[in-house]
Amino acid sequence: MQPMKKTEYKRQAILDSATRVISEKGFADATVSEIAKGAGIGGSGIYTYFKSKEDVLFAIIDTFLSACRDGLKEHLEGMQGPENRLRKAIWFHCKVYSGNKKEIKIILESRSYPRFYISAAYDTLREYAGLITDIIREGMDEGVFSGLSSPMVLRDMILGTVDHIAINWTIKDSPNPLDQADMLAEMVLRSLSGERKIAHHQNKRDAKKKRVINSAIALFAENGFNDTSMLQIARRAGVAEGTVYEYYKNKQNLLISIPNEKLGELYDHISGNTLENETREIISKLFRFYNDEKNYTTILVLMLRTNRRFYRSEGIQIIEKIFNVLEDIITRGQAEKIFRPDLDMGLCQDLLFGTIDHITIPWIMFNRDYDLLKVGEEVSRLFINAIRA
Repeated sequence: MQPMKKTEYKRQAILDSATRVISEKGFADATVSEIAKGAGIGGSGIYTYFKSKEDVLFAIIDTFLSACRDGLKEHLEGMQGPENRLRKAIWFHCKVYSGNKKEIKIILESRSYPRFYISAAYDTLREYAGLITDIIREGMDEGVFSGLSSPMVLRDMILGTVDHIAINWTIKDSPNPLDQADMLAEMVLRSLSGERKIAHHQNKRDAKKKRVINSAIALFAENGFNDTSMLQIARRAGVAEGTVYEYYKNKQNLLISIPNEKLGELYDHISGNTLENETREIISKLFRFYNDEKNYTTILVLMLRTNRRFYRSEGIQIIEKIFNVLEDIITRGQAEKIFRPDLDMGLCQDLLFGTIDHITIPWIMFNRDYDLLKVGEEVSRLFINAIRA
């Protein structure tokens, strides 16, 4: 290994000093002279290597993210199957965000600086995030991951959740991301399993019976009961006439059974799934609020999320109260065996608010024109899948 050149050594000394000073004082209160002193150079010497204090900050982030990108590529090399690769990517992302606390604080705080989004560091972040996006897209193409309109929604769920776990770890000494890695991976993979679970339990016989009922409803409505034959119903349903008689003794029995089948579906929806619907409604209201209050969302997501003082304010207590409403619903769902009994509520909170934050950042910074409310519907479905028993 070749020795580090003097210019490289000085540059690294500046970055090391800046990491210490910025993590202790925050970027706004850190001065160039303090950074220079820690690096053993004169105050103006920094400008030989960097254009501004912001450029020093972005260089710290770029160095960190470059190592993340290269490390993830190495960890994924030779791994087969999108599910295994995604699990590894989640573990790796949690691991790197459980490293040096000082460095992680700086990485997280960078989101509040508009120039970050036009820096080389942000390009590196996109390359790193793109590796995760590619895994999810691969899973979608192979039919392993279902129920996604875009791989970016799930990617934002992963990155945003880890951001929130890391923020709580650096500010409140909560469990670090690596301690939560396995649970997070399980939740993310469960969020993708809901659609497949429904399809798996609906066997061919159930599907045929449903086709028969729907065909009978359509034909009775079009032609009337007397002018519709069981043969016509069978043909419309794409089954043999004998199959219809396996389910229903005669046409009258079929007619009387229609309310049982259709109203049963309605009852299941408005009674058995009430707690799921309440959960969905709360998430929908959150997305609507963020959508309608874009200026507030900008302040919360970009300026307050990593502000240590915010976590001692009344505002954070209100956010906790909002989640407590959802936590109460989840707890009732656990008692009724609708939701899993082993859920970590802190992780559930990070999953929800972290996902919202990561989705809203590009919506704010780049004025993306996607429908935030529609994305919210998808997030609520993924969230419910993740916590469902």
